[in-house]
This record gives sequence, structure tokens and C-alpha cells, in this order.
Amino acid sequence: MRSERFMVAGIIFIGVAVTLLVTDLLDHIITPFTHVFLMGSSEGKDVIFFTVMGTMFILAPLFREDGLVGKSSRLDKNSYLHIAALLAFITYLTGTAVEVLIRLSMGVSPLTTFISMDPPASTSITHSHVFKASLSPLTGLIVPASSGIHTGSSLAGYIPFLLPMTLTVIPVIYLMGLLSTGDRRDFHVAIVIFATATTIIGIIDGGLFSTPALVGLSGILGMSALRVPFSPGNLKVPTLIIGGLIAVRILLGILGSVPEYYEVTVLEPSGNLDLDGLHVLSEEKKGDRIILKLSSDQNEMELLNKLTARLDGRCHGFFMTWNFFSFF
Repeated sequence: MRSERFMVAGIIFIGVAVTLLVTDLLDHIITPFTHVFLMGSSEGKDVIFFTVMGTMFILAPLFREDGLVGKSSRLDKNSYLHIAALLAFITYLTGTAVEVLIRLSMGVSPLTTFISMDPPASTSITHSHVFKASLSPLTGLIVPASSGIHTGSSLAGYIPFLLPMTLTVIPVIYLMGLLSTGDRRDFHVAIVIFATATTIIGIIDGGLFSTPALVGLSGILGMSALRVPFSPGNLKVPTLIIGGLIAVRILLGILGSVPEYYEVTVLEPSGNLDLDGLHVLSEEKKGDRIILKLSSDQNEMELLNKLTARLDGRCHGFFMTWNFFSFF
């Protein structure tokens, strides 16, 4: 009966993933729900989420303690979650290091948002897309160009060495999640599968400080610390870890802000940059780039979107400083 329930759940989840990929039928129903834990949920993240969860539900019976694979499991169920958490942390930190290296190589502050063009794709320390971009040579073969799903392909040239790591780590975390199902209750198995799926999405789209990463790591660390009988003290370490990451994310946003103005570094500009209405305070050409200072009386995200639209086709990309206080 347990296997049948998992099988039905898996088929439903995969059915939702396929429907989201080929039609817009469920978008208005699914996206508001997944937005809560996938951080501004997009069609691509929704498809990955339901595909990973669906396949894990179908395969889970094989990895339970009485399953074909589970019978030969050599480690404690929580040890597999510890491995998954460690691999996830290493991967997230690698992505953060790559974000810093991209900016250092360009001579700009690490605390900036980078937009690469053709097609536009954004990435930053606080919301990283480097691993998604590393997968773009493969996802570009699978995802139709007309689907509207962003693969981050224009970023790929900046991070060519991450593809082997991405193709190795994600399947291993997926496998560790399955192996950890062991003798857990069905409800706990569902939590582990959910946590594994969101952790994988956090790697692909968002990075260490993203909502899916924090949600996924909360689930993995929380389930690995769960004991019977339950005691709130068991969750002390996971709470400190996740709380610490949230605190660092907020501090980065605040301390990394430049509230006086926005500094925009435009790479290899060509033709008219179309800056009308953007409140330009100064403009300076330095070699193959233009440094702009824009008024800070604009919302960061709105300005970022305007610049992306205005500069698309007029440069190779640009960096923009943050203004955490513009959201208030």
C-alpha cells in the first residue's frame, strides 16, 4: 500500500511538471503556491521541482529499509543526509566564490549584480545563477527556445569549468536523499524528498542565500537531527545554522549597499545607450566600458529591469551596485 501511494504521488507530480512545460494551463494555480518556497517561482523552477519530487516518490520504495536497494544500505539514514548537506554547502560556497571571482576579474565590487546580455541573465552573491548557466549547454538542447524558460546561457562563458561539478553533485545529493528514506515514516519521507528537491533547486537557481536553499537545508538538517522521542533541543544546531545564513544575507544587503547613488559599469557599449529618464548623475568612459552614476531615488529592482531593457543589444553586460534601502 505504501509503494502504491508513493507511485501515485510521483505520477501526479510528473504529470504536473509535463503540463507546466508544454502548456500554460496550470501556471496561475501552481506559481502562487510554489512562489512561497522557491523565491519568485518561475516556470523553470516549477518544472524542476515537480520532476525531482515525482521521480523521488516513484523510486523511494526501492530505497526504504525493505526495498531492493534499502536492504543493502550500509550507513545510517541520517548519515546520508549529513553527506547531502555537506555536498550542498560545498557547492553553494563554490558558487559564491565564482561570483566573487567574476567581479574581481572585471575590476568591480563583489557586492554588485551582474547582467549578461543576449539573452539577459542576472546573477549575484545573494541570488546566484552560475550553476544554472553551467547547465545551459545541456538544457538548451532540451528546453524549447519558445518556452520562455531562462537557462542563463549568456552567463556560461564566464563559468565554463562548473559543468562537471554540477553534473556530479546534483545526482549525488538526489541519491543521498533517496538513501536516507530508510525506515522513516511516510510523512517524514515526504519532507526529505521536499527538502532534497528544494536544495537542488537552490543550487541551480539562487545559491546559498536563496529561499529554496534555506528551505531545503532547513529540511535536510532538521530531519537529520530528528530523534524519537522528539525534543526541541535536537533542532538547536540546524536553527543556528539557518539563522546564521539569514543574518549574513541581511547584513550583505545592508552593508553592501551604496545608498548615495547607483554605480553602473557597462561592458563594451555600442551605439546610443538610451539613458533618457534614468536620472543620470554622471557618465565616464574608461577603456572599453562606461561608468554611470544614477540617482538613488529609484527602486533597485525597477531600475535593474529598466537598464536591462534599455541596454539589451547595446552592450555585452553590466554591473550595478545594490541599494537595500530602496525597497522601503
